[in-house]
Amino acid sequence: MKKVVLILLLAFFSFSTSAFADYIATSHDLTVSQSAQHKLSVGLWSSTNETVEISLYSKGPSGQLNRVFSTTVNIGPTSPSPVEISVGYLSAGTYVLKGEFQGSYGSLGMVSLNQVY
Repeated sequence: MKKVVLILLLAFFSFSTSAFADYIATSHDLTVSQSAQHKLSVGLWSSTNETVEISLYSKGPSGQLNRVFSTTVNIGPTSPSPVEISVGYLSAGTYVLKGEFQGSYGSLGMVSLNQVY
Protein backbone atom coordinates (compact mmCIF):
# COMPACT_ATOMS: atom_id res chain seq x y z
CA MET A 1 0.00 0.00 0.00
CA LYS A 2 2.83 2.41 0.87
CA LYS A 3 4.46 1.72 -2.51
CA VAL A 4 1.23 2.55 -4.34
CA VAL A 5 0.86 5.84 -2.46
CA LEU A 6 4.50 6.71 -3.14
CA ILE A 7 4.10 5.97 -6.86
CA LEU A 8 0.95 8.10 -7.02
CA LEU A 9 2.69 10.99 -5.26
CA LEU A 10 5.68 10.77 -7.60
CA ALA A 11 3.39 10.74 -10.63
CA PHE A 12 1.47 13.76 -9.31
CA PHE A 13 4.60 15.83 -8.67
CA SER A 14 6.12 14.83 -12.01
CA PHE A 15 2.99 16.09 -13.76
CA SER A 16 2.91 19.27 -11.69
CA THR A 17 6.49 20.13 -12.56
CA SER A 18 6.06 19.58 -16.29
CA ALA A 19 2.77 21.49 -16.35
CA PHE A 20 4.63 24.66 -15.36
CA ALA A 21 7.57 24.27 -17.72
CA ASP A 22 9.16 27.30 -19.36
CA TYR A 23 7.65 28.71 -22.52
CA ILE A 24 9.99 29.26 -25.49
CA ALA A 25 9.11 31.67 -28.29
CA THR A 26 11.14 31.67 -31.53
CA SER A 27 11.53 34.49 -34.04
CA HIS A 28 11.50 34.31 -37.81
CA ASP A 29 14.85 34.16 -39.62
CA LEU A 30 16.87 37.36 -39.22
CA THR A 31 19.30 38.25 -42.01
CA VAL A 32 22.57 40.09 -41.44
CA SER A 33 23.92 41.26 -44.79
CA GLN A 34 27.13 42.91 -43.59
CA SER A 35 29.53 41.75 -40.86
CA ALA A 36 29.61 44.47 -38.18
CA GLN A 37 28.60 45.42 -34.63
CA HIS A 38 24.85 44.93 -34.17
CA LYS A 39 22.06 45.84 -31.78
CA LEU A 40 19.04 43.61 -31.15
CA SER A 41 15.62 45.22 -30.88
CA VAL A 42 12.94 42.90 -29.51
CA GLY A 43 9.40 43.46 -28.34
CA LEU A 44 8.75 41.41 -25.19
CA TRP A 45 5.42 40.92 -23.47
CA SER A 46 4.24 39.02 -20.42
CA SER A 47 1.15 39.32 -18.27
CA THR A 48 3.25 38.71 -15.14
CA ASN A 49 6.63 39.85 -13.81
CA GLU A 50 9.23 37.34 -14.93
CA THR A 51 12.71 36.74 -16.24
CA VAL A 52 13.29 36.01 -19.92
CA GLU A 53 16.44 34.43 -21.28
CA ILE A 54 17.14 35.92 -24.71
CA SER A 55 19.41 33.81 -26.93
CA LEU A 56 20.60 34.62 -30.44
CA TYR A 57 21.63 31.72 -32.67
CA SER A 58 23.41 31.65 -36.01
CA LYS A 59 21.65 29.33 -38.44
CA GLY A 60 23.78 27.02 -40.58
CA PRO A 61 23.05 25.90 -44.13
CA SER A 62 21.29 22.73 -42.99
CA GLY A 63 19.33 24.53 -40.26
CA GLN A 64 21.59 23.75 -37.29
CA LEU A 65 21.65 26.44 -34.60
CA ASN A 66 24.76 27.72 -32.81
CA ARG A 67 24.27 30.12 -29.88
CA VAL A 68 26.27 33.32 -30.33
CA PHE A 69 24.76 35.55 -27.62
CA SER A 70 22.64 35.16 -24.50
CA THR A 71 21.37 37.43 -21.72
CA THR A 72 18.49 37.69 -19.26
CA VAL A 73 15.90 40.45 -19.10
CA ASN A 74 13.30 41.16 -16.40
CA ILE A 75 9.92 42.13 -17.82
CA GLY A 76 6.35 42.67 -16.68
CA PRO A 77 3.02 44.01 -17.91
CA THR A 78 4.21 47.62 -17.63
CA SER A 79 7.78 47.15 -18.94
CA PRO A 80 8.78 49.41 -21.85
CA SER A 81 9.05 47.65 -25.19
CA PRO A 82 10.97 47.13 -27.40
CA VAL A 83 14.09 46.19 -25.47
CA GLU A 84 17.39 47.09 -27.16
CA ILE A 85 20.51 45.03 -26.47
CA SER A 86 23.99 45.26 -27.95
CA VAL A 87 24.93 41.79 -29.24
CA GLY A 88 28.42 42.66 -30.50
CA TYR A 89 30.04 41.69 -33.77
CA LEU A 90 27.97 39.46 -36.06
CA SER A 91 29.12 37.88 -39.30
CA ALA A 92 26.92 38.04 -42.37
CA GLY A 93 24.37 35.22 -42.33
CA THR A 94 21.04 34.07 -40.93
CA TYR A 95 20.13 34.27 -37.24
CA VAL A 96 17.22 33.17 -35.04
CA LEU A 97 16.20 34.61 -31.66
CA LYS A 98 14.69 32.51 -28.89
CA GLY A 99 13.05 33.88 -25.77
CA GLU A 100 12.67 31.47 -22.85
CA PHE A 101 9.99 32.79 -20.52
CA GLN A 102 10.19 31.47 -16.94
CA GLY A 103 6.41 31.66 -16.59
CA SER A 104 3.83 29.72 -18.54
CA TYR A 105 3.32 32.30 -21.29
CA GLY A 106 5.02 35.24 -22.93
CA SER A 107 5.55 36.50 -26.43
CA LEU A 108 8.08 38.06 -28.76
CA GLY A 109 6.91 41.05 -30.75
CA MET A 110 8.84 42.70 -33.55
CA VAL A 111 12.44 41.48 -33.72
CA SER A 112 15.27 43.09 -35.70
CA LEU A 113 19.05 43.16 -35.84
CA ASN A 114 20.39 46.62 -36.63
CA GLN A 115 23.92 47.53 -37.58
CA VAL A 116 25.59 49.99 -35.18
CA TYR A 117 27.25 52.88 -37.01
